Amino acid sequence: MDKFNKKKNQKGFVLMLVTATMFMVVPTVGLAIDASFLYAVKARLSAATDAAALAAARSLAKGQTLSEQAAEAEARARAFFDANFPDYYMLTDNKEVDVTISQSGYRTRIVQVDSSVNASLFFMRLLGDQYKNVRVSGTASRRDVNLMMVLDRSGSMDNSGSCEPMKAAARQFVDQFANGRDQIGLITFGMTYYNAFPPSYDFKPALDNVLAAIDCSGGTGTAQALSIARQQIEAIDEPGALNVIVFFTDGLPNGITARFPLKKRSDTRYGYGDDGYNSTYYTYNMEPSTCRDAQGDRYDRRYYHSSRRYYAPNWNPYWNPPATADGAMAGTGNGTASTGYTFGVTAREASSLTEHNETGLSMSGCRFSGSGWWRVRRDIAYIPDTDYYGNSIYGYESLSSYKFTSGQYAGKVRPDRPRIIGRVSKNTADNVARDIRRDTRLSTVIYAIGLGDPTDPNSLDQDFLRRVANDPTSPVYNDGSMIDETTGLYVFAPDKTQLSIAFARVASEILRITR
Repeated sequence: MDKFNKKKNQKGFVLMLVTATMFMVVPTVGLAIDASFLYAVKARLSAATDAAALAAARSLAKGQTLSEQAAEAEARARAFFDANFPDYYMLTDNKEVDVTISQSGYRTRIVQVDSSVNASLFFMRLLGDQYKNVRVSGTASRRDVNLMMVLDRSGSMDNSGSCEPMKAAARQFVDQFANGRDQIGLITFGMTYYNAFPPSYDFKPALDNVLAAIDCSGGTGTAQALSIARQQIEAIDEPGALNVIVFFTDGLPNGITARFPLKKRSDTRYGYGDDGYNSTYYTYNMEPSTCRDAQGDRYDRRYYHSSRRYYAPNWNPYWNPPATADGAMAGTGNGTASTGYTFGVTAREASSLTEHNETGLSMSGCRFSGSGWWRVRRDIAYIPDTDYYGNSIYGYESLSSYKFTSGQYAGKVRPDRPRIIGRVSKNTADNVARDIRRDTRLSTVIYAIGLGDPTDPNSLDQDFLRRVANDPTSPVYNDGSMIDETTGLYVFAPDKTQLSIAFARVASEILRITR
């Protein structure tokens, strides 16, 4: 009997122990389940909130005024949030979203999205709680941009049918930026440059109209266009903003802008196909320039003499020509031909957006004047050591084989072969791009877009464009560990149908680093 009672008491103890344990375990398990569910709700709510903030920051470019942009950003934030977290999603209700747009720091805007929902509870209802309020915040910032577009409008763009696609791609690109906040300007260039649209906060829709009117023709004066873009960024002078140059080209640089000294002595150089120097493949003993000074005198005669009176080495002692012809010179064949024509000297800057009939400067008596610009080597002595903007002509491409070896101009770079002009042009462009990237005060980033055949070294030099941008794939990429230098991006478009994609890629990269 005692043994029976003992077993009965043991069973009763176990029942009480299990019952007591259940009172502790069930709430604990219920709390764990509810907590896991709340964690999942919060994670999803946080992802939706962050997406809304990022979408709002991206959409700050939409609208003509700041108030329109703020309204667009708020609407985009709510739309993205609702798409990622619909009403009653995950058994929630009472959804609230608040969007705030403010400015913090120099030319930086912050979008803050605060959201909350009531998340249902399950096991914890036994303790009287029906729901738990879940709150999260997400922020995204956008730094405003100073951007100079530098677009190649050379004749090869027209010949390949790429001019219109480039214009369309550039117009779509501009639409990604914020009127009234970002500042955008446009330089177009052939053999000369044109300051087509000075930097402005109010660029919509005016810049779109300017882009639509571009006319493509001429050479490829890369260095001067980059130099002018640099001057524009320096004039804005805003180190706190994101300073950017977007450079597009479809070919090799083949032009240089400089203060060219006039030829005052006879020497031996390649002909230019006229005036007795009939072949561009042979050298001739070429006499000094035919340019006239202010009194109308030439190197070989006074103004009132009809025939030659003075001879080498004692030319007209009264001749006092202009010291230099300031303008641009270009070479045929993308600046890669060993012989052939060189052209110039043209005005440094085009006088209108659609100017493409680039002819020689109007200098009295010069053979290159007006329509005779292909006779430039008749009047120009040599290529100076720096271009018009102070950029060295030496560096990237060797010039050691392209100098006069004797005479008064010995050691100076010759002006009478297209390949020389191409190498000089590439060197000056490379040098100005390097100086832009190494300006630690403005920290300007260069994005380069190349269009053409990458297998044709006479068409497009991709390594050169990687150098211009300091792209990480460049053979001489500088990561800033030795010398401070901005890192940019090179984007290649294999044909004109890919230009919109290339420009969109650059826009995406710029807007990515504004946040």
